[in-house]
Amino acid sequence: MQVRGVLFDLDDTLFDHNFATIHALADLCVEEPAFTCWPVHELQARHSALLEEVHAQVLAGRMTIPAARHERFRRLLRDATNADVLDSRPTHLAAFYRAAYEKAWQPVPGAVALLTALRAAGLRIGIVTNNVVAEQRDKLRRCGLDVLIDALVTSEETGSAKPDPAIFAVALEQLELTPQASVMVGDAWATDIIGAQNAGVRPVWFNWRGSASPDSTIAEMRSLEATDRVKETILGT
Repeated sequence: MQVRGVLFDLDDTLFDHNFATIHALADLCVEEPAFTCWPVHELQARHSALLEEVHAQVLAGRMTIPAARHERFRRLLRDATNADVLDSRPTHLAAFYRAAYEKAWQPVPGAVALLTALRAAGLRIGIVTNNVVAEQRDKLRRCGLDVLIDALVTSEETGSAKPDPAIFAVALEQLELTPQASVMVGDAWATDIIGAQNAGVRPVWFNWRGSASPDSTIAEMRSLEATDRVKETILGT
């Protein structure tokens, strides 16, 4: 069946979360030298793991965003100094990191051109993301992606998260698409690729990390450039 619409993940698929994180952590190490106890790649891995852990608590409604940010940097600072942190330092570092992170926001290279080309071809474009609405709307607006999409579907609004097929069903309904006429593009295998398969949508893996594929039958791409080649991969032409 001819493809009529494309669903995209947002973070590290269209929005360059990795780029912003690297730049923010570099600034953070200047603000808090204790974090230089780890090589850059280890700091990034530790921060990422903590972010995923507390983010899950936010999505589950068990923690507010400010509390999650404080907890992330409290634990990171504790691990860097081998001492528990009881003062306001984590809150300061969370605010400092956030400002540096937002300053580095940008779309993934090739994202704007790709969405523009897909829309010019008459395709409907949707975002399916495990995050809160305000955060993702702000990213889309700041990166100039908001005018290029037809629907933003978040786990916060739907009450379900990838890989649950329910969140994909909401996106397809909003875009007036069938699973058979749709494609899902995302970087996270466990949520984007498996989730798309659960929903009956053909997945395309944005494997920018160069990881080994768990299933060689799934189409993949390492970059969103060049536009024509990426478009062909997504549309299966």
